[in-house]
Amino acid sequence: MLASERQHNGETLVESFDQYLNLVRKWNRSVSLVSARDVAHLRARHLDDSLALQEHLGGAGTLLDVGSGGGFPGIPLAIANPEIEVTLVERNQRKSSFLQHVVMALELVNVDVINSDIRDARDTLSTFDVITARAVTTPDQIWAWCRGLLSENGRVLLQMASPIKEVLNDGIGESHRSSGIGWINVVRRAVS
Repeated sequence: MLASERQHNGETLVESFDQYLNLVRKWNRSVSLVSARDVAHLRARHLDDSLALQEHLGGAGTLLDVGSGGGFPGIPLAIANPEIEVTLVERNQRKSSFLQHVVMALELVNVDVINSDIRDARDTLSTFDVITARAVTTPDQIWAWCRGLLSENGRVLLQMASPIKEVLNDGIGESHRSSGIGWINVVRRAVS
């Protein structure tokens, strides 16, 4: 069975992705989810770029998306991987409301939305196998906020315009060219 033929709540993945992108377009008029110039390129710049993380999820049971905004990459990954429990953390109330709407509209039972800044929410969260962040802040800042939330063999996936150049405190990173618009930087705890 092709990935596009897999079912998500009775719809193919393509239909679920289309429904999600239509919600992004609709809500983007009142809640700035993506830049105006990106609306015409949602599939390539946002959906495909989000799904480029698939190959780095191997064996993940839990995923935390930090600064979810319009839901990229958390929502596409949740649709494509219903077996993974996904937590979206977004501090902007209007964007969090959008994410809640998407979760209800697409019946994403594997997704939880938390309206909070990650710095405030991290004390109430458990650990995660994968943590994603897309254009949130600097790699060293994300690492500082999130390394304590990683499970033993967990990894942080940073989607950025360029590969990581700085050394992260007790973290080792490797960069992979994304099939999308930038780089996927994978950061793990350094083995001591």
